[in-house]
Amino acid sequence: MMLQRLVEKGIRVSLDAEELIEKNQNEEIYERILALGKLFINRSDVESLIRLIKEEREVEFAPPSDFKPVAKEYDADFKVIHNLDVTGKSRTRGDMDNFVNCFRNRFERISRMLKHNRGNIPTVSLEDAKKHLGERVRVIVLITEKRETKKGNLLLEIEDLSGSFKAVFSKEGDAKYKSIILDDVVAITGKVLEPYIIAGDVEWPDIPVVKEKKKTEKDMAVVYLSDLHLGSTNFMKKHLDSFVKWLHGDGGTKELAGKVKYLIIAGDIVDGIGIFPNQEKELIVKDVYKQYEMFDEFISQLPDYIEIIAGPGNHDAVRRGDPMPAITKEIIKSDITLIGSPSTINIEGLRHLVYHGTSIDSMIASIPGMSYMHPEKVMVEFLKRRHLSPVYGGNLMIPEDIDYMVMEEPPDVVHCGHIHKNGYAQYRSTLVINSGTFQSRTEYQVKQGHVPTPALVPVYETKTGKLRTLDFNG
Repeated sequence: MMLQRLVEKGIRVSLDAEELIEKNQNEEIYERILALGKLFINRSDVESLIRLIKEEREVEFAPPSDFKPVAKEYDADFKVIHNLDVTGKSRTRGDMDNFVNCFRNRFERISRMLKHNRGNIPTVSLEDAKKHLGERVRVIVLITEKRETKKGNLLLEIEDLSGSFKAVFSKEGDAKYKSIILDDVVAITGKVLEPYIIAGDVEWPDIPVVKEKKKTEKDMAVVYLSDLHLGSTNFMKKHLDSFVKWLHGDGGTKELAGKVKYLIIAGDIVDGIGIFPNQEKELIVKDVYKQYEMFDEFISQLPDYIEIIAGPGNHDAVRRGDPMPAITKEIIKSDITLIGSPSTINIEGLRHLVYHGTSIDSMIASIPGMSYMHPEKVMVEFLKRRHLSPVYGGNLMIPEDIDYMVMEEPPDVVHCGHIHKNGYAQYRSTLVINSGTFQSRTEYQVKQGHVPTPALVPVYETKTGKLRTLDFNG
């Protein structure tokens, strides 16, 4: 009985509230009573919860008669590039060999991107660099240690497959060296002196400069979501319902709503269970399977001609470390495309790289000028480095023999989430999008000084290349 379970939790219930509870024996009422955090429940508390649940279930998602979505006339054209997704391919044992293989794979693949040298200075291995005393050379290396000397210069420990060495950047030199972080794979140019390379320049692999960004012939749109956090007391259901109504043509910009053919979700679909200490105090649904049932219900409300592609985040029911495999079909029952994080999808000829963004925290901590206010700046650093999680130890990493965080082919769109802050930038030919959240500001974010931007939804028109942000806070 629900009343007995409440008593066992130390919650007292008034006599007039008991009658209502007896008539409404369901798990949702029970979970919501617990979420109130009160030790005494009266009749008005129960009435409010019943009324709220009824209002939520009465939301109508029927399209108006004059809504004629053009996207309904198009067949979907997308493909997951499975060899870039760890789902079903993880063979790691987590031992030393796996770590060595992962870093070797990263180094070899990024090194190939840096091989092209426009200058006359020879590119040599560290072993051969020691034979060029007094000469200028270019070396492709992994940064294993960095520290500032007493004179204010930057001293680096560097490695390649042939050996190790040291490099020094003068504080009077090019300031871009300050962006070097641990485990970067870079090309350093400088003069060889025993026992250092006196460095003058550093290059990251970066993405190439392309005159025009790619567009599509079909006039359609892609919507980007992340960090729904279903099950959280801070989940913004009414705002998400407003978004669903908009997709059905109920609201402004009907023409844009009618173009939406794809919806991509970059992780943290649910709030999860046991993700951080005392999380249960911030949950309205304390069963992770029921949280995913809420997601399935959300999917059922969307127009059936929209293709849904969803990846995991650190709150979802997958392993916590990068790269993450897809959430299984046993957990998410909806007929949607489930991908890992990161994963690459070719949508109408546009290459989309979708990554939850767990490493954004370590990048902000490592690179001067980065902040939670501008996640798009961090995402540009991903592109410059051609890697989604350069700093080992900054966030949990699972060592696979293939480093799935390397991006060999430049994407047309990079989509991340994680930090609940919208941000956008066009970097060369690539559009970067951090798609925010549908969770209001949490107690943890208040303590950390994070200010999220909830219920802001980016929509990309693929024919024109125009990105719009729709505000569902009103």
